[in-house]
Amino acid sequence: MTVRTRPLEEGPEYFWERFSAYAQSFPVSPEPVGSPLIEVVTPLGPLYAFDRGLAPFSGGETPLILHGQVELWEEVQGQREAVRRLEGGRYAFSGQVEAVLEPPFFVLRVLGPEGQAGFRLVLAALEPPPAGGWVVVRLRPPLMAFRPEVLGR
Repeated sequence: MTVRTRPLEEGPEYFWERFSAYAQSFPVSPEPVGSPLIEVVTPLGPLYAFDRGLAPFSGGETPLILHGQVELWEEVQGQREAVRRLEGGRYAFSGQVEAVLEPPFFVLRVLGPEGQAGFRLVLAALEPPPAGGWVVVRLRPPLMAFRPEVLGR
């Protein structure tokens, strides 16, 4: 018997439409011409994300949905180190599960020290953690950034 799983996204436009309520504006610097990476300047420091936009992007402030696929997650008591860069383009984030959406998606709010402003991630996990809990997640590469096409042209 073949088990078919539903794709996480039907395309960048569909993903944007579905999760645009969780978009946030960040200053963004494009990487060298031809590279799909962008540097997203968050309140907790820069993140390097794969640009899922269809049109070339020249940089500047733009709304983004930061998205990743969870390799593993664990519940923790309270906040830990908010952002860790790992080998191979991976990231680990610590934060509070703001909402569990239609499985497999959930929203993680990553905060700075003492509750300083941070950012949100729309994440996908085979079994999402419960809403309200504090977790540490390790993501599979790459971290992705979705943006509205009308602003990217």
